[in-house]
Amino acid sequence: MKDTNVSELQQFSLLVPDPDETFFEISPNTRCDLSVEFLAENIGHSPSEKKLITDVLTHIPTNPKTIAYRNDIYHELSSEPELCSKLHDIFSWLRDRMPDHYIKKSNDLMVLVTRLTALRSYAFALTKINELISGHDFHSEGLKKLKKYVAGICEGSGFEELGKDIGYALRDIDNVRSVTLGVNLDSNFNVIESGLVSINSFYFTEESVLKNFVKFHRNDKFNDDNETLQFKMTTHRNAYETLELGVTGTTTGGNNMLMTNLNNIITRMLPSTTSKVKKIIDKYADLSGKVLIDLTDEFLFYTRFIELEKRIKNAGLPVCTAETSSGDSEFTNLYNIKLAICHVKGMVKENIVCNDLSFTKERNIHILTGPNRGGKTIITQALGLAFIMYQAGVFTPASAAKLRPCSGIYSHFPVEEEKTVSLGRLGEESARFNEICKTADSNSLILFNESFATTSHTESLYIAEDVIKYLCCLGTRAFFNTHMHELAEHAEDFGKIPEAVCGADSLVMENENGKRSYKMVQKKPDGQSYAREIAQKYGITFEQLSQNLRHGSDAVPAT
Repeated sequence: MKDTNVSELQQFSLLVPDPDETFFEISPNTRCDLSVEFLAENIGHSPSEKKLITDVLTHIPTNPKTIAYRNDIYHELSSEPELCSKLHDIFSWLRDRMPDHYIKKSNDLMVLVTRLTALRSYAFALTKINELISGHDFHSEGLKKLKKYVAGICEGSGFEELGKDIGYALRDIDNVRSVTLGVNLDSNFNVIESGLVSINSFYFTEESVLKNFVKFHRNDKFNDDNETLQFKMTTHRNAYETLELGVTGTTTGGNNMLMTNLNNIITRMLPSTTSKVKKIIDKYADLSGKVLIDLTDEFLFYTRFIELEKRIKNAGLPVCTAETSSGDSEFTNLYNIKLAICHVKGMVKENIVCNDLSFTKERNIHILTGPNRGGKTIITQALGLAFIMYQAGVFTPASAAKLRPCSGIYSHFPVEEEKTVSLGRLGEESARFNEICKTADSNSLILFNESFATTSHTESLYIAEDVIKYLCCLGTRAFFNTHMHELAEHAEDFGKIPEAVCGADSLVMENENGKRSYKMVQKKPDGQSYAREIAQKYGITFEQLSQNLRHGSDAVPAT
């Protein structure tokens, strides 16, 4: 293969246009708070896919060019369903035939054959991909590069010979169907010697083995044993697992030791074949398939989100391709993608409620109040997931969005009590916010969920007010949901301090006649109204309770 193609191959990616790109890694706490793993678990089809999706979603690009690069690929694939489906089939087929990640390099014949078979799969997949996309006129930079890269390999010198060389090397090996073993036992039936009697071009079947066994049994001196059990063929586990365990020696055990010994014997019995296969592997060492494997994973990342988008659309929810902004950030009909997935799966019966939300210089810090179970945490989580999906390069759960990329996404949610033993709840919350402040800047997004509410109301309010003041001076985007209505009562005052570079506002989760609407409105909070509605609902207002006193006056005194 040409060195130039190999060099390009080692750098090509469907997710990262520039190998020097930097990413923001979302912390484990924020992953948990935003349920990123839930998203991966519900769209990935295998453990490896789920891990890949989690990795991509938690290492977000901050460069608008990278976001646009991904989004263009995603949009073009989603708008070409037939092409996307065929490419998906090829990449999925290849994904099932990729042992390179865990098969160690070795001169053992079985390992060499596995690597050569994988090479044959790579070559076949490349040929099929080239046939599929060679005549296609792509618009996205990433798919144009994919087309050029695949054509460069398939049309490069030596690629035509690859198929012939593999066929030549595997000609004899493809005819091997079984082996005959010889095992010597001592008087206690312990194995003392074992060896390979023959390498066969036929399969053993239950019938043929039984006939040979019965024939041997009748001629044996122990022919008075009449309890001859029928022989049953046993299907062994995946060959790659056998190679991983038996050849690389990661575990020990009788069966794996036997496979290791068997492999060594076969390698010695077929020296010319082993040499032939090794020469082919060395000749095409530059086409290891590593980058093609990575491209397979990257392509499947896109297709899994395309599948999710279809399910979300079929449920009647809006989706969009967010525009990139250099200033304000705006959502129209934003909703929680986790809640939407639960709705699609039938886990949530209620209709999904959408909300509009924007971050501007005047309203960059939102303080959200509302009744318990009114949707405050859901919308806080929705905001973080929406920004992650936008920067990951896939669809955004809203009908429209214009967003400025985040330099970092942080969350400040309550943690389990066992994690606060050493510092106490308030100490742990304070220390965690201090860590956020060390790296957050004016382009970050910080999400608060009932923060600093673990001490007295007066102390909580004092700390929260200082935090909001600092956020206004930092100029970051923040969403602060809380039960401290006094904090939101004078939200506009936080942006008036001398060092402030942005303002804050008050949002309220509407609660009409005791019924939750899950809709946000911009207004001052009214804590008493929430309490009054709940009290009336359960009959514990003073007027309602006073009825008990009046009814009690008619009762007969106890004697």
